[in-house]
Amino acid sequence: MIDAEAGGGRVDTTVREQERSRISKLQILDAAVRVLVDSGYSGATTLAIQKAAGVSRGRLLHHFPSRDGLLVAAVHHLAAERVRHLGSRTDWPAEEHARIAAAVRTMWMTYQQPYFWASMELWLAARSNARLRAALVPEEHVMGAMVRSATDNFFGSALAATPGYAAVRETLNTSMRGVALTYAVEPREPLQDPHLAEWIAFARRMLIPEEAQPIPAAERDR
Repeated sequence: MIDAEAGGGRVDTTVREQERSRISKLQILDAAVRVLVDSGYSGATTLAIQKAAGVSRGRLLHHFPSRDGLLVAAVHHLAAERVRHLGSRTDWPAEEHARIAAAVRTMWMTYQQPYFWASMELWLAARSNARLRAALVPEEHVMGAMVRSATDNFFGSALAATPGYAAVRETLNTSMRGVALTYAVEPREPLQDPHLAEWIAFARRMLIPEEAQPIPAAERDR
């Protein structure tokens, strides 16, 4: 009986330790993104991240021996959570004009999230940092596939099956990324950006057959 109780106690202790480890790892990942966004790549040192996370240096190095590995993992952890959440959304408009407008707006707002700016810090740093680039590229390929899958869900299976849809999706993402970067020096209200109406109009032209035009009055300005 005593041995059984002792064994149960060891199991409980192991479970608690695993939970503490999981929580501290998440604290480190979240702190790394905050520091990267606030201080840039050069300022995102392990010491700064350790202080922001409120963990010991030993704990941080236990989870992430490499600074660049930590930064890449942090950005993609946050991005993956957000993309999974958006990809599971089901309350999309049924009417195709409205669906396109909602999908494009949702795409655009992903470029206003902290993980976008954190990603851009890593992209720029990777240009002249071969070690960071080697760590970043494989994760970017995985993340790119997740983003494409989530975007397909934004538009829905019918629109995503339209000939030329993939090119529309990539054109929108590339254009949005470029416009979003200008917000680094000129912040403004993203939903009032004039490019948004242009992106919606472009997607409608490309994804809705000619006979489906013109846009219904009720949807024109949505």
